[in-house]
Amino acid sequence: MPAVYLFNADQDLALAHGDANYTAPPFARQLSHDLRLLPAWLAPAGSLIAVADAATAARDNRWLAERGLQVRAIAVDEVWTLGDEAQLRPWGWNATLCRLLHQAGATADVLPTREELSRWRAVAHRRTTIAMHRRMTALLGKPLCPTPVELSDLDAVRQFIGRCPGGAYLKMPWSGSGRGICHVLDADADHHAMRWAEGAIRHQGSLLCEQGLERVQDCAVEFQCHAGRCTVTGLSVFDSDFHSQYGGGVIDSQKRLHTLLASQCAELDTVVAALSEALEAEVAPVYDGVLGVDMMVYRDTHKQLSLNPCVEINLRHTMGMVAASLGEVHGLRGTFNVGRLPLPTDAVALTPVEAASRYAAFFVPLK
Repeated sequence: MPAVYLFNADQDLALAHGDANYTAPPFARQLSHDLRLLPAWLAPAGSLIAVADAATAARDNRWLAERGLQVRAIAVDEVWTLGDEAQLRPWGWNATLCRLLHQAGATADVLPTREELSRWRAVAHRRTTIAMHRRMTALLGKPLCPTPVELSDLDAVRQFIGRCPGGAYLKMPWSGSGRGICHVLDADADHHAMRWAEGAIRHQGSLLCEQGLERVQDCAVEFQCHAGRCTVTGLSVFDSDFHSQYGGGVIDSQKRLHTLLASQCAELDTVVAALSEALEAEVAPVYDGVLGVDMMVYRDTHKQLSLNPCVEINLRHTMGMVAASLGEVHGLRGTFNVGRLPLPTDAVALTPVEAASRYAAFFVPLK
């Protein structure tokens, strides 16, 4: 039975909301529509991509065929004609998606249970990074960077920021791709940031607080969790802005990406092995599926390169996985990004560009 992929851009927002009655905001619905074929670049040959309806599927199949991609679009309400053995692979699982798929005809046999969704959401909470840091420190015999702390009191957050000479990153417990993060240099001067922090604590109960580090390179390790084991599926290298929002990725072979990161961190392979072991202890016992762990090469107080081995855990597909597939499977080299239309003049669209679209994934070849 072919795997059925589905791009739900509101995954992190739905996790933050928590229950099945969440309604995605207009920008997230637009993004889900515009990037609906993004999984085609990472899906194995013979896979299906679920889209809104039969008319959209017909248009998308022409686009896929023109690019030689050996996957096929199918209307979401036709997926269930394939039988109960359909292997659903959304961008990420959440209670709202399960409700919508059930309404579209999915049976309970092909959807995660309520208990599984609850366990996965708990692991997706950013406090899991604290457990990961502590476990990796024990495995490696030393800390690679300061461990995040979870705080639920605004005065404690202010005091934490004051102890960080490079400022601090305040992170909502559930968010991803750099959203739900605020970089604060001075709590007394940045009134907007502290109002944001107060609201975040009120809505999600706490903030994860991290010491600001001198960033050199953002990167990630992509994994597949199954039957209690974690397997590395690739590396990704990307850029982010002042508030750690995703700014685009590097498309290249895994060999070249490994060489780049190993030149900046001699302990890369040792750290990735420890990261795998820590995930098998903290995540794999309750989660089956793909995940990405964001890391960061930084300069420590002695100006030596070091590695933050667990900036963020994303229990879903990631843009890094798409970039890794574009480089390793499709043989491209360049940069990958998602942006508002119009595209840069040297860009090649990776998703359909239609009159009503606002966003596109695009590739800029290496010059």
